[in-house]
Amino acid sequence: MASIPAGRLQTLPLLPAVFLAASALGQPQSTESKWPARPIRLIIDFPAGGVSDTLARAVGARITEMLGQQVVYDNRPGANGIIAYSLGSKATPDGYTLVWLSTPFPLNAVLRRSLPYDTLKDFAPMSLVADYPNVLVVHPSVAAKSVAEFVAYANKKAGAMTYSSSGNGSVQHLAMELFIGVAKFPAVHVPFVGSAPAVINMVSGQVEGGITAIPSAIAHIRSNRLRALGVASAKRSSQLAEVPTFIESGFNVTADGWGGLAGPAGTPAAIVRRLNAEVIAAVKLAHVQERIVLVGGEPRTSTPEEFAQRVRDDVARWGAVVQRAGIKADG
Repeated sequence: MASIPAGRLQTLPLLPAVFLAASALGQPQSTESKWPARPIRLIIDFPAGGVSDTLARAVGARITEMLGQQVVYDNRPGANGIIAYSLGSKATPDGYTLVWLSTPFPLNAVLRRSLPYDTLKDFAPMSLVADYPNVLVVHPSVAAKSVAEFVAYANKKAGAMTYSSSGNGSVQHLAMELFIGVAKFPAVHVPFVGSAPAVINMVSGQVEGGITAIPSAIAHIRSNRLRALGVASAKRSSQLAEVPTFIESGFNVTADGWGGLAGPAGTPAAIVRRLNAEVIAAVKLAHVQERIVLVGGEPRTSTPEEFAQRVRDDVARWGAVVQRAGIKADG
C-alpha cells in the first residue's frame, strides 16, 4: 500500500469539517429565510394618481428601502377593483406579489352574486394604512344645522328630499342608507358617476344633501357653499375638528372608507409579520402621514388579525344594509 506523506497527514482532520460546511450550504432553505431575493410586485386596485395609488406607493417606498428589493407597482383598475383583487388572489403566495385592498373590496362581496375569488378566504391581510372619513353635507338653503335637524327636515319633506352619492352601491350610498335605517326618514337617492358630480349638484342646489368623502367636499365647506353636519366616523376628523360625529349627535352611524396591504392566502406567516412591521413603521413617518391627510385620510394601522376582522365586519354590516334597502349592483 502506498504511504501518505507526513505533510498531508496534517490536513486530513480538516477534510470532514470542510465537507460538512459544504453540505450545509447545499441544504435547501425556507422561502422565508431567503426572502426577498428579487423585486416585489404590488398590484394596485385603482389608477395612478388616485388615493390607492398614492398610499400604496408611499408604503412601497418604505418596503423597498428596508428590504433592499424594489417594489414594482402594477396598477390594474377596473370593475371596482375586482380585476386587481382577482390577480392578487391567484398569485403564488411567496411574498413576491402583494395587493392593495380598499373600501370596494368588501362592498363587491355584498353587491355581486359571484366573484372570481373568495373575499374572506383568498387573501392574507397585513395592515391597514388609512381610514377615509365621510361627512354629511347639505346645501345652505336646507333648514338644518345639525344631524338631528336634518332628520326632522327630511321627515317634514315626506319623501321628497333628495340626496346624491358617487354611484349606486358606493360606500357613500350605503352610508346614507345606513343612516336612513337608523334614523327612520324617507329620501330619494340620486346617483352620479363619481364624487365630483355628486358634490357639484349639491353645491348648485339640484340635490339637497348627501354623505361624501371629506376631500370631495372640504373646499366647498370652507367657502360656505356646503354645510357640514356630521362626520360618519368613530372620532372627529382632523380636517373638520369643529364638526361632530354622528355618534356624538345621537345616531350610531360610522362609514369610513379604508386602504391597506395584503397578499394571497397562504403567504408565509413570517413574511406577513415582517410586512406588517414595515407598514406600521411607514405610517409613522411624517411624510407618509402628510400624504394620507392630503388625500383626506386619517393614519390607521392594525395587526393582520384586526385587518381581517375589519373586512368581515364590513361584509356583515354592508350586507345587512344592502338587503334592507334592496340595493342592486349596476351591470
